[in-house]
Amino acid sequence: MSERLPELLDAKKLQAELAVTRAAAEAIMRRLPVVQIEELRKVYVRRSDVVEYLEARTFSKQEVPS
Repeated sequence: MSERLPELLDAKKLQAELAVTRAAAEAIMRRLPVVQIEELRKVYVRRSDVVEYLEARTFSKQEVPS
């Protein structure tokens, strides 16, 4: 059985899913490895990378970085 392909998100889809501004979605994307396909201007990130990033940047009230 073959491995599933990763789900790719562009800035617009990331913005909609996280309910954040376009600027916030683009800022998140700048922190992650990107998938860029030849001859396409659009840049994507992997959903799994977004999940990992958000988990790493989620803190309890006592852990919030200053």
